[in-house]
Amino acid sequence: MQPYGLSPGDCADESVRKILRRLLGALRSNVDGVVEDTDVEFLHDLRVANRRTRTALSQTRGVLSLSVMDTFPPEFKWLGDVTGPCRDLDVFLLGMDGYRHQSKIDDGALGPLKNSIREKRRLQHRLVRAALLSERFQNLIKNWSRFLESGSEGETEPPLASASTIDVASPRIFKAYRRISKRDTGFDIEPSTELLHQLRIDGKKLRYLLEFFSDLYPRTTALRFIGELKQLQDILGGFNDTVVQLALINEFSDQGTASAETLAATNRLTVAIEEHQHGLRAEFSKRFELFASDESRKLYRKTFNVN
Repeated sequence: MQPYGLSPGDCADESVRKILRRLLGALRSNVDGVVEDTDVEFLHDLRVANRRTRTALSQTRGVLSLSVMDTFPPEFKWLGDVTGPCRDLDVFLLGMDGYRHQSKIDDGALGPLKNSIREKRRLQHRLVRAALLSERFQNLIKNWSRFLESGSEGETEPPLASASTIDVASPRIFKAYRRISKRDTGFDIEPSTELLHQLRIDGKKLRYLLEFFSDLYPRTTALRFIGELKQLQDILGGFNDTVVQLALINEFSDQGTASAETLAATNRLTVAIEEHQHGLRAEFSKRFELFASDESRKLYRKTFNVN
């Protein structure tokens, strides 16, 4: 994590735009690699920059102009939607061999499934490439860059634009923490898929806020919070991957074209993924209990000056 170089007394408007300029640079630097499809990590990094941009916009309302909040979030959501399926398929292809080795599944028997996923991935990448080469994307980047450099000329200053960065950041970080820590995960039973999905989204928002504004707080404490969230995110992200992967396997099996040998192999793969999924649920409950503990809540209150 590279600091953004913010100071507590900086105007919130300039701090947020400084964050967004860094994220725009990260997004731009990955476009060519995604288009050329030289490494799947280019798409991953582009999506991370896009998600962080969307979080910065949604979590700093009142700092940027209303026209910005009306215009750009839907466009960044479009970019997230068009790139998501391709990344899901990349993750499945990257992880399939691990499951196969773990469960001693014959590679040849899984060949038709792999080929099906590769073909879906090829088609999805074509859509991603078209999106990144489109006039819509080019206009998004051009207009977004123009705003980040010059602001919204002629508009009334938003209510929090001139507020100090720390006065904007602290209550929003604590609110994001409280939203997560108050969710009932049901430690006596396995948390539902729907709850884990929502916690994954909320956890990303909190982690990104902490990363954006880490300069404003004691470094050791900020790194501790971010590290704890990364552990939770790894679990929740892995769980979400298993949900997508099981759906893809079911879709393949329902086509009714696979041989008995391939269906047997995909059934064993399903069992391996379900076992991994069960383990992730259990691990999440343990880690979340620490995250939402009284000790953790007190440290968040102290750090972000909440009485």
